[in-house]
Amino acid sequence: MMFDEVPVGPRIGSGADNFFQSDSDLATQARRAEKRENKAGDPIECTSKVLCLLLPEKTESEYAYIGESGFVAKRINLSTGKTSKIFKGHTGPVTCIGLWYKDGEEYLITGSWDKTIVKWDTKTKESIHTFTAHTDFVKSLAISHSSSILCSGSSDKYISSWNLVTGEKLQVFKGHSRGIEDLAFDETETFLFSASSDRHIRKWNASTGECLQVFEGHLTSVYSLKIFDDEMWTASADKTVKRWDLENGKPDTTFTHPDVVKCLVVAGPYLITGSRDEMIRIFEIGSGKMINEFEGHFDEVSCMAVRGTTLYTGSLDCTLRKWSIADLKKSVDKTEAKKSVPSKKETISSKLTEEEERILAELMASDED
Repeated sequence: MMFDEVPVGPRIGSGADNFFQSDSDLATQARRAEKRENKAGDPIECTSKVLCLLLPEKTESEYAYIGESGFVAKRINLSTGKTSKIFKGHTGPVTCIGLWYKDGEEYLITGSWDKTIVKWDTKTKESIHTFTAHTDFVKSLAISHSSSILCSGSSDKYISSWNLVTGEKLQVFKGHSRGIEDLAFDETETFLFSASSDRHIRKWNASTGECLQVFEGHLTSVYSLKIFDDEMWTASADKTVKRWDLENGKPDTTFTHPDVVKCLVVAGPYLITGSRDEMIRIFEIGSGKMINEFEGHFDEVSCMAVRGTTLYTGSLDCTLRKWSIADLKKSVDKTEAKKSVPSKKETISSKLTEEEERILAELMASDED
């Protein structure tokens, strides 16, 4: 078989025992097996890898929505840990989710590696509409509530916009040279921002699809993107998180990490990040210093969200965990030797293709244990 004929699709049902494994692989398995007993964060066990997490806007809500590698989305009661609803219909991992509210009703929007987007009635769990969205994996969603517009980003390197009421496709945003990893509207919902594995972030006119600005600063894939007022935050495979000044289009602070950063949240004066190395880290934004790092997950931290003083994290270890931010921000002596500080000098490089191949194998391989 020639190299260009090697299949890159999912290996459904392929277990670890079916392949030769290096000493490093075996050591990783042993370490994860030991960490599996760690009950930090009061883990909620899920049936497959947790890929995305969303908390409803209603602050009194006691539930969260998650997307899993097992082709489903779920609504989970955060108090009891019980799954209250399962949304079935996708034929690939559910990689991104959103919530849309219309006339007092709540709708779940899910994007999948099956290249489709589905709108669900959260009361009945029924599929209302399927958007035949892209020619490759759907990896990110952003919703404008003021205009009922959905934007979707895909590995096909394009962004599409949709009318959530009629299902009509409106625009195709072209400019990125590789897949779209994350999307976010600004607070006015006038502009759309996109993060890509081509290492760039772009600012778009959300109505016309015109690219207004390109942000350069990361060395490789940008996985997570957040907009707060006049600031933009991005997490990257180059092992950094950057804070950008949207007025001048330049990063003003860089927070370095020992491994790939997959997700981030900003909670008041603190930056909290989740990484491929299974660690969660908390930084004091004002000083730029890491004040704590902690473990609990035994695989990549894939997603996180904050409500009030509680942090929720999801992982490829098939768990959802919750943490008190007040406890997390307490500085511990052992982190001083490992702390990450802002750096203006970029020295880290990463092989994007290897990273993407690893993600594909991680998501589609069956659980080892």
